[in-house]
Amino acid sequence: MRLVLDAMGGDHAPAAPVEGALLFARAHPAHEVLLVGDQARLTPLLGRGRPPANLQVHHASEVVEMDDHASTAFRRKRDSSLRVGFELVREGRADALVSAGNSGAVMAGGLLTLGRLPGVERPAIAALFPALKGGGRCLLLDAGANVDCRPSHLAQFAVMGEAYVRARLGVARPRVGVLSNGEEASKGTPLTREASDLLRRSDLEFVGYVEGKDLFSGDVQVVVTDGFTGNIVLKTSEGVGMGVIGLLRQAIEKRGGLPEKLGALLLQPALAGLRRVVDYAEYGGAPLLGIQGVGIVAHGRSTPRALYNALGAALAMAEGGVQGELTRCIERASVWLPTHQKGKKATDAAVSD
Repeated sequence: MRLVLDAMGGDHAPAAPVEGALLFARAHPAHEVLLVGDQARLTPLLGRGRPPANLQVHHASEVVEMDDHASTAFRRKRDSSLRVGFELVREGRADALVSAGNSGAVMAGGLLTLGRLPGVERPAIAALFPALKGGGRCLLLDAGANVDCRPSHLAQFAVMGEAYVRARLGVARPRVGVLSNGEEASKGTPLTREASDLLRRSDLEFVGYVEGKDLFSGDVQVVVTDGFTGNIVLKTSEGVGMGVIGLLRQAIEKRGGLPEKLGALLLQPALAGLRRVVDYAEYGGAPLLGIQGVGIVAHGRSTPRALYNALGAALAMAEGGVQGELTRCIERASVWLPTHQKGKKATDAAVSD
């Protein structure tokens, strides 16, 4: 496989992408990494020695900045690292793209360059959460690609999320829920109620409304919501996870006695394991489901380790036949799943958000 890494995307670019690419290339000599970005800035970061033979630099002179308007910047900056990277995937010269840059631009790039899967109106960012049981993972989508959604969008997210969890995580019959402010059918909004009505007609294992706590219980494996709510849930969960670890360490240090120090020493392996579970760097990146290709959206603050793991996620998705399963499931769902827009109109509507 040949994987593209947007070397200019993210808060710590280009240093973090270069280091992450070096780590991945050395650990996976059978696969290639294409670092796309400003060659004059990237080459010195590769070090004095010869870089791995499976790591190459592909020059791109422009950058889509984090504060750029996503679709406008992608269209106007024709030689940006993100656009050039997606074009390499479209042309068949690469199998997947990873970027820690502007997530809106990643979505716009996927839509404008690769296009949507047939029957999909809006792609969704699919974020994995740790769970206590049920395979130890719960997939939330959309985690930030679409602020405004229709009921049909949420239903499509459910189909894609269920297919992804089966194909990628090996859960035979994932349970699917709609995120709401209570489990009762009377709760929610017109969006969640209409989406639930659609999903009750499906052949999915639909359980109805779920609450925020259910993301971590393991009782449900796929949770769908709009991108505005989903992104808030994602960022809040990241903060809570790291905050709990920090507060626990702070409490131990504040006491400062010998029993506390001994207890902290004994807890170190457990705390390290907990940190790995809640740390976004361990998950690497979230797939953009619904485009005709593999695109991984990494965290803007991604470290080299996070980008190494994001490349691993891209490799697993490109090798695992996930795209084929998504296509089959969306096609099968067409008997009950309505769509309101087709072709270029749907793409333009999506990237204008």
